[in-house]
Amino acid sequence: SSAARFDLGTGELEEAATAYGDALTVFTRKRFPMDWASTQNNLGSVYQTLGQRARDPARLEQSVAAFRAARRIYTRRAFPLDWAMTAYNLGNTLQLLGGLSDKPEHYRDAAMAYRDALREYKRETTPRQWALAQAGLGSALHWLSMAEGDTKSLAESVAARRAALEVQTFETAPVDWANAQNGIGMSLLNLGTLERSGKYLDEAEAAFQATLKVFTRESQPLQWAFAQNNLGDVHWNRASQGGGDAEYMKAIEFFENAKQGFAEAGYTIPIPLTDKKIELVKQQLAKK
Repeated sequence: SSAARFDLGTGELEEAATAYGDALTVFTRKRFPMDWASTQNNLGSVYQTLGQRARDPARLEQSVAAFRAARRIYTRRAFPLDWAMTAYNLGNTLQLLGGLSDKPEHYRDAAMAYRDALREYKRETTPRQWALAQAGLGSALHWLSMAEGDTKSLAESVAARRAALEVQTFETAPVDWANAQNGIGMSLLNLGTLERSGKYLDEAEAAFQATLKVFTRESQPLQWAFAQNNLGDVHWNRASQGGGDAEYMKAIEFFENAKQGFAEAGYTIPIPLTDKKIELVKQQLAKK
């Protein structure tokens, strides 16, 4: 499985890629179509992991090509669940590519791939795969909206991630649940900022607060710090939309918390930006 391969070292993965490539010269598409498709899917997973680790777009492009090759055999009519699996895998690779390229078309193609997967993955019959595909779709749409400034994609992102929460519950999958809540919060925060909507900001605040049921300061200081930062952004936006001095003060408090959390987690990269935010909030408050 892909998960097992992810535990392999990079050298072992490179060897696996070579072995799968060699296998394709034996298991040709014409003579052994099923073995050929399975090998292409495995090759796609290996290249995906290598590309993700090395942040290497060339490896990710190889992953895309391999998954697309597998889909030439895994047609929806003949092999609906294999077709959905390769669509989901393809979506994951395209989303990783988007993260490196910042090209909207990678996120757009990823969203299309996840939607393909959801044509066969159903909540009733394949709930885990359905939830993962919904979560992937929500993430791809969020980043597509960031690349294009499109509020429609943000609203669709929230809907997809909320759908995933029907399966990824706090009780059964707390970390997945918290990550989904964080994603929902980010999309709602951006919606609230772009549309100057207090309702979206209120919903974003509730989502970020929900993540703190899982991401405690003691157990997950880095995730806790990001949640504090996000809550600071909510209050800062609210203040900018006429929310009053108390909102500025709350924003400063949350940003100070975030700084402490980043320091405790040994992750100093965001601290200068957080300091800058605190400085800007204080300047805005002083001008009132």
